[in-house]
Amino acid sequence: MALNDSERVDVEKDREDRISALPKNVIDGILELLPVEDAARTSILSKNWRYIWVMLPNLVLNKLFCNKLAARSQYVFKDNVDKILLQHSGDIVKFVLDLSEIVLSPYPDIDRWMIYITRNGVKELTLNMSNNTTYNLPSYIFNCPTLTHLELLSCVFKPPTPFLGFPNLVILRLEKITFVPTTEFGVINAPLLVRLTLIYCNGTKYLNIVSSRLNSLVVRKSYYDIELSCFMNCKNLIILYLVTSNPIFGDRSKLQKLLLSLPILEVLILSSSFLELLSAGTVPQGLPFTLNCLWHLKLGINFGQMGQISYALELIKSSHKLSELEIWVNATSDIVEAISEYLDTPGCLDQPLNKLKYVVIRFFKGSKTELLFVKLLFARCPSLISMSIKQVKASGSKGERNIVIELARYPRASPKAELLYVPRSD
Repeated sequence: MALNDSERVDVEKDREDRISALPKNVIDGILELLPVEDAARTSILSKNWRYIWVMLPNLVLNKLFCNKLAARSQYVFKDNVDKILLQHSGDIVKFVLDLSEIVLSPYPDIDRWMIYITRNGVKELTLNMSNNTTYNLPSYIFNCPTLTHLELLSCVFKPPTPFLGFPNLVILRLEKITFVPTTEFGVINAPLLVRLTLIYCNGTKYLNIVSSRLNSLVVRKSYYDIELSCFMNCKNLIILYLVTSNPIFGDRSKLQKLLLSLPILEVLILSSSFLELLSAGTVPQGLPFTLNCLWHLKLGINFGQMGQISYALELIKSSHKLSELEIWVNATSDIVEAISEYLDTPGCLDQPLNKLKYVVIRFFKGSKTELLFVKLLFARCPSLISMSIKQVKASGSKGERNIVIELARYPRASPKAELLYVPRSD
């Protein structure tokens, strides 16, 4: 059947390139979801698409992209990155380069790429180097005034001299970074910094960074030699995460002063080693600070150490708005009669925890001290909704069944309290 003129026009409209008519930010969003090489291929679609990909504000050269090219040869990889940057037009807002499985040595190519992107308005920079490298961050990164988000992995952090700081940096995440002392290395000013994360870092005592706006500080699996004094004025800190399994050789008074100086702290995470530092192996009679805004508390506890258990209870009592509590059982022992007697006396927790609703205990081993701790919380939490206990490993033994029966029999101050016992399947 033949089409009349109006029907033919309607069919032609249906064939129109509707994607090309989308707003630029929508097209950019679509292209950013594609691997870089696929985004580049869109240049052959039509004249209108020839230069769209070279104006993308976000360039993500992820692990898959880098490994695929490097598998052919390092020359092919370097040549392709050079072409991408040389053909790019306009500002580069976000740049990600993941070389975690590629060893490029020496590093003049990386330095050249860093020069280019720092001169083209980069705001968000992620550089992930291989664990086998010792890449010294070039001065171009430290002196880039447009940076708002900086994420570095497996690099050497040595600021140039002079170094004025990061004037616009909001988020700083450093993982497997080695900090190197310099004769001129002083305070790093980052007036807008909100989140600082340090993971598996060495030499953190040489990082002296100051920001009055900081609201999240995470130190995980790093050697505990961070200079806490520089955070004493961070009155806006609401998240403090200090977790390490390394031996403690820190300053107890500085850590206490830091906790004392955080009036609006809402989330606190401390590993067993930090509890050991704070308790100094003794049973505290109250704490020199209260955590009036704290609602979420996570603690690693060695249930074979009286000081850690008693300090944990003091932290819980000092957190008047506490609604979520998570305990990691770091270690335990049944040969601790003094601890059992302590936990079995009402005085160790002599006040109801009226706000506490959710308790999670991980790596539960079923020792007598752990059971008494659970019994104490059940008896002192009138608003408790759930007590979730996650066993360190499943055994299916009669002893395990007896532990579950004993837990179920504990009296509960809250009529709504539910016990969830979760054996691990692995």
